Amino acid sequence: MLGKFYREFKISTLSQIIGAKYNKRVLKDGVIKRVLTQSVYARPGDAIIAARWYNPQKTIEEALKKGASVVFCEAKYANAYSDNRVVVVDNPMDCVERVEKYCEQGCNAKRITITGSIGKTTTTGLINSVISNTFNTLTHHSMSNSHGAILRNFQQLTPEHEYWVQEVGGVQPGYIESSAYMLHSDVVVLTNIGTSHLDKYMTRQGIFKDKSSLERYAKFGGIVVVNYDDPILKNAEYYHKVVSYAMNDATADYHAENVRITREGTLFELVCKEGRYDVALKLFGKYNVYNALAAIAVGRWANVPMEKIIELVGQYAPDGMRQNMLNVGGNQIMVDCFNAEPTSVLGSAQTLASMQIGDKGRKIFITGHIDKLGDNSVKMHTDLGYELAKLDIDMFVFYAGDSEYTYKALMESGDKCAMFIDSREELDDWIRNNVTRDDVTFYKSGQFRAALAKTVDHVYGTRFQNEQQFNEGEVKKQDEFSFRLRQDDIVELEKYEGTAANPEMPGLYNGCTVLRIANRAFSKNDLIESAILPDSVENIGQEAFYCCTALKEVKLPSHLKYICRSAFNFCKNLEKVTLPEGTRHIEFRAFRDCKALREVFIPETVGFIGEEAFYGCNKIKIICAKGSYAEQYAKDHHIKFETCEADQ
Repeated sequence: MLGKFYREFKISTLSQIIGAKYNKRVLKDGVIKRVLTQSVYARPGDAIIAARWYNPQKTIEEALKKGASVVFCEAKYANAYSDNRVVVVDNPMDCVERVEKYCEQGCNAKRITITGSIGKTTTTGLINSVISNTFNTLTHHSMSNSHGAILRNFQQLTPEHEYWVQEVGGVQPGYIESSAYMLHSDVVVLTNIGTSHLDKYMTRQGIFKDKSSLERYAKFGGIVVVNYDDPILKNAEYYHKVVSYAMNDATADYHAENVRITREGTLFELVCKEGRYDVALKLFGKYNVYNALAAIAVGRWANVPMEKIIELVGQYAPDGMRQNMLNVGGNQIMVDCFNAEPTSVLGSAQTLASMQIGDKGRKIFITGHIDKLGDNSVKMHTDLGYELAKLDIDMFVFYAGDSEYTYKALMESGDKCAMFIDSREELDDWIRNNVTRDDVTFYKSGQFRAALAKTVDHVYGTRFQNEQQFNEGEVKKQDEFSFRLRQDDIVELEKYEGTAANPEMPGLYNGCTVLRIANRAFSKNDLIESAILPDSVENIGQEAFYCCTALKEVKLPSHLKYICRSAFNFCKNLEKVTLPEGTRHIEFRAFRDCKALREVFIPETVGFIGEEAFYGCNKIKIICAKGSYAEQYAKDHHIKFETCEADQ
């Protein structure tokens, strides 16, 4: 998740840069690979600065435990530790700024910063699509928008970069402003001012004050790209040239008309001084039109031709648990579970309501408690319910916390089919037993109380939870196996480094159940001949057994739901595969070029098989239930098949 770092330091030179009281006789000098403020990412060879945005004591303790080479902190915290790696500095925040100044020397990339309450990550992704496909651009992981992430990104900046595209998130007053001075933007994009983190900022004007600090500290001659449909943004005073975009305000520099939502994405007409253009997005919802308009405005500022911009924004598709329309095991689901506030929840529901689906299917909207709304949480959840009641949606499901007030308000407003569930297990079971392949289901939540990505993973065997913040986890070894321990006691079998032909794969690590085989866990192991996977495993990762050329036999787990891309690709001696009942999804090239594969049993529960899943398996026969998805797949791909009774 952390990219390659351009700068390397020694403890002595880093101490000199930041003004630390370093004594070489007490702590041996050595190379520092990264300078961080977030100890969650710490590892040997790192320097950690215990800056005020993160709990200093927790930062110091975690950094030392994880083997950081040096930890810089104020004397009032350092005095509690006898470890020589703890070094005193006067002002950790000033130290961060000094490191950033050092890293930007000789680098002249134009800086584009994006902030706002909602939409900033997708806007950043769209801008990246336009800029990075045209210029040498520093980009970052979709969650690298914190104060600590910006420090990491400064260290990846090189003289060769022409542009740097940086999302900037805020969590409390002054947070963004502490980075704004050093970012010194050429372009600032302000998406909207909503209610996220209202528990800390108290008012929307407080949110605007912090977010607009990027514009106040922008370079002379820079511009600010502003959403003119947001009244706070439109009516604000700015110090730089304003470039505006809107759907409702026809006076904006970039204006969208005739917005339509289809099963493939969103269409609209762009109107600007250069003319009128048709734009097609792979994204869903009117709110994504705003994000695209901002990217178009930035692209034109960078002198990217309009035709190329429209092509690039049309190609963009988000990763992970953000605004994805997916076919998972034959179920049509939309997953947007990274961030939520009442406006974005309503926008998501409006998107679902506008979709056309088949006669047999239903539109099901599943949402939950919205985090960090402060003292207004009950009222805002209630008001959301009144707005949702106006929409043409067949079923609403509300999960946990104050979403009960949303449910009650919706039920007061008319004859709606809805329910409130306060148990994760009950929610998961309801989805398993009630949602069909004819339905379209939208999951919308944040990452904390509701965290519906967990439910999607539980039901479908996906791994959206891996996209959550601070969920890289820790890798631990046990004998010849490595395990990755993630949040919520999720254990992945990360790597096998043994030489046994028939390794016994453990189903538990430290009392926790192994749920996943990680990507490339056994890849290119030419010794393993048989694999008996623990029954607890639900997901087999990408290329997990890729090119295991000696593998002849595999016993798949009874709880298996999802086989990822190329999981068994080029296992050329694999002869027979039996997929257990409950398996839902087989991705692209899962068994490609398994040349000895003679027989595959596929249960009725499988609702999706990717292209080339059995390409090059010339001896294969699929055994499946009559009338099943697998039978139709075999017919469509000219694969020999044999039908059997469904319960066979």
